[in-house]
Amino acid sequence: MRLLIRRRWIRWSLTGIVVLVLAGSVTAWVAARTWLPGHVLETTGRPEIPEGLCSHCHRSVSGSAQAGSLEGPSYVSPAGLAVSPDGVSLFVTASGADQLLEVDLSSGTVVRVVEIPGGPHGVDVSADGARLAVSRRHDDRVTILDAGTLQEQGGFDVTEPLGLALSAAGDHVFVADGFNNALVVAGSPSALFPVRVVAGNQPYAVDLSADESLVAVANRLVHPVPPGVLASSEITLVDARQRRVVGRRRLESAHLSEGVVISRDGSFALAGIVRFRNLLPLTQVARGAVMNSALAYVETRPGGRVVQFPLDEVNAYFADPSGVALTPDDRVAFVAHAGANVVTAVDVQVLSDLVAASSEMELAALADDLGASAQYVVARIPTMALPKALALSPSGDRLYVAEQLADSVAVIDTHSFKVIERIGLGGPEELTAERRGALVFHDASVTFQSQFSCRSCHPDGHSDALIWDFEIDGVGQNLVDTRSLLGIRETAPFKWNGKNPDLKTQCGPRFARVLMRSDPFPRDQLSDLVAYIESLPVSPARIPDELAEARERGRRVFFRTRTGNGEEMPKIRRCATCHRPPLFTDRLSADVGTGGRFDTPHLFGVGTTAPYLHDGRALTLEEIWTVHSPHDEHGAANDLTKIELNDLVIYLRSL
Repeated sequence: MRLLIRRRWIRWSLTGIVVLVLAGSVTAWVAARTWLPGHVLETTGRPEIPEGLCSHCHRSVSGSAQAGSLEGPSYVSPAGLAVSPDGVSLFVTASGADQLLEVDLSSGTVVRVVEIPGGPHGVDVSADGARLAVSRRHDDRVTILDAGTLQEQGGFDVTEPLGLALSAAGDHVFVADGFNNALVVAGSPSALFPVRVVAGNQPYAVDLSADESLVAVANRLVHPVPPGVLASSEITLVDARQRRVVGRRRLESAHLSEGVVISRDGSFALAGIVRFRNLLPLTQVARGAVMNSALAYVETRPGGRVVQFPLDEVNAYFADPSGVALTPDDRVAFVAHAGANVVTAVDVQVLSDLVAASSEMELAALADDLGASAQYVVARIPTMALPKALALSPSGDRLYVAEQLADSVAVIDTHSFKVIERIGLGGPEELTAERRGALVFHDASVTFQSQFSCRSCHPDGHSDALIWDFEIDGVGQNLVDTRSLLGIRETAPFKWNGKNPDLKTQCGPRFARVLMRSDPFPRDQLSDLVAYIESLPVSPARIPDELAEARERGRRVFFRTRTGNGEEMPKIRRCATCHRPPLFTDRLSADVGTGGRFDTPHLFGVGTTAPYLHDGRALTLEEIWTVHSPHDEHGAANDLTKIELNDLVIYLRSL
């Protein structure tokens, strides 16, 4: 009997507990349903409750969410090359290891290593062999070294310094300021007084003529234009002595110039370019008409012509031209194709003869004639992964090629057009997932006829500043601006419409069908590619000290909760509601008056990703509010003064 009573008591107790739990759960559920909409409205300014909304706000962001996952071995990743005037040494900037390497060319070994922090990029040596100049891309600094001792002699600040050139005596440095779109000219290490000359959009490579009268600057990106307008980049020609622009040579429907060289007599310059056709729908991938590689031939005389010579063939493409070199006799040019792992040798005399003998109409038609390359391409020289920078020996007999993802330098005999030696730079043999992913990212062989790589639209993981027509949602109905990949690791979903929940979906079969027009990435390669993209860090904040107060004022504008007359701003009209830290995105879609709901992008590096909005209709940050948000659809800004708007832009450019 006692046992029966005990069992009944236990049963009643358990039943009571279950009833209480259920009642509590129902009460909590009812309370949550009553409280949650108000909480969501208060937090996001939106009445709707998107599925999975809680995870958008209540999630842990790992450490430095936008720094990228860069743990693991330090690869050398050679970025720049310079040969000493006596031909004895090769200087290599190791961008991955933050070092400058000196290679003894007789033995093919690294004999000296100097620590150069901040991502060393470009390097040049003076004609007298006394000085070296090294650009430190992420440190915003150019360092001058004694070439004999490799001791620092001086330097000066430049925002995102890229390619550079030293005068023969080493007393002047010409360096590309990639952030401020300028050519910076600085005097000798003992009397540095930088002068800025306005260049194009993201100047990348620089060359100084033999007589030191002319500087040619290759600008990587196009000048932003509205949707539907043909875009162009430029080669900027600068008088080296008077420090003024003497020519802006338009590269119509071409960009991504990462190498430039001036002929010995100074009559022309050569630059590698990518010809794009972004006004056509991407159905043209299957017809080979989206982009192709070319060599720009630029006459330097006033009013000189610009001719684009295709480097591809009818059924074979050689993607992502990068470094360019020209033999001392101006007869043979070399172009490194970073996406194809090939160096192309070009007979420059044939180019000059074609320019002299052809009409303007014939030269314009030549730019789209892929069969033309048979007239002047004399060799295709295979290399290892990601050939970028090129440097010739003083005699012109040897060409040195920085194989960036192989941590090596290929040595090419310029007479036989063969690789005769490969210099190892001491990088680790282990390939991490990120490194394997970098190989996939820069490899054009995965696309139809090897026309382009991921990098072709995302140089350095950033944006190409172009608007493309993705016909999958209707031809002419889905014009989209290329978004940067830097710092996107924890900012899902992806795509402007927010349809892709993760990067594997973004880069998977749908991507293959729309863009690659070939088989999707195998599963292991897709995982490696995602690991690489997630490792991409944002660019460092770049606001000079003299703008610190303006930046702080802009920060207060960004985070303000009241209008200029003291009225409380609706939650949805506050900048920080949709672009809240630390990711500066709420990872939701929003209607900002541009024709639909679009994913909220993060703001890291926004200062260098013009044009703006989903279809690139805003050419500057200011236009977002002054032209394309007349009724405060994109946050409350109509009450801002011009100074306040300028301050806001300065703050955004610092992110």
